[in-house]
Amino acid sequence: MNIGIVPHTGKPIALKLVEELSGFLKGRGVCFEVIAEPSLDNLSTFDIVIVLGGDGTLLNAARLTSQVQVPVFGVNVGHLGFLTEVETDGLFPAMEKLLSGDYRLEERMLIGATIKRNGKEISRNIALNDFVITRGTFARLIDLSIFVDGQHVTDYSADGVIVATPTGSTAYSLSAGGPILEPVLQCICITPICAHSLAARSVVTSAEATVSVHLKGVSGEVMLTIDGQHGFPLQSGDCVTISRADQPALFVKLSGRGFFQVLHSRLKMPQSWGGIREE
Repeated sequence: MNIGIVPHTGKPIALKLVEELSGFLKGRGVCFEVIAEPSLDNLSTFDIVIVLGGDGTLLNAARLTSQVQVPVFGVNVGHLGFLTEVETDGLFPAMEKLLSGDYRLEERMLIGATIKRNGKEISRNIALNDFVITRGTFARLIDLSIFVDGQHVTDYSADGVIVATPTGSTAYSLSAGGPILEPVLQCICITPICAHSLAARSVVTSAEATVSVHLKGVSGEVMLTIDGQHGFPLQSGDCVTISRADQPALFVKLSGRGFFQVLHSRLKMPQSWGGIREE
């Protein structure tokens, strides 16, 4: 097995783990390489990429590894670490499982977005969590028209809109009132941000659908944000078209922990909503 290690270089605990993990792998004769600046070229040769960081580090790595179909394994050295598989104290028991082949791969769909301005494509990106269209520093609403497969769905006058994958449903979309979706589902979730309407709701579409967002009225700065990490400025009249990406991201999963257990531990989700849970 050839393992790539991608640490968050700004976190001392991640760099300390790199040293410990390097010693562990050397002792077992495993080929590995530490990648400080991941790219398609330097990630494509590995069997597994271990990410020592938080969700941001893992999102960046997963977008890259999805394009070369290399699985990622996340170790949480961040604050929330919702996407990661284990905490730091579980790293080495997890490594024993990895080296013995005691794991499975889970596919997570990504979405791709193209931006057209005056009928010409000017940008193309992929996201694991979400694409967010949002206003800039001025508190002005954005007028948006939403279409699914060419059918008009609704118009929003809002601070923006989030188009998320099931993986991203527990990120910004959840904060904006969107639904919780199991990450292995195949669908696309559209959630308005602070819509100026009592009737605005999230819409969930098929993974095979094409979602188009038309910017009708823009006053001031508006951005398209990719996984909360990269941004692209938008203008009035732009059209952002979003659909399933060609390749999924592959996540290494160990036995013994399910999605709803993660919800309880990471998000402090209550055991019941308004009712009495029977023991």
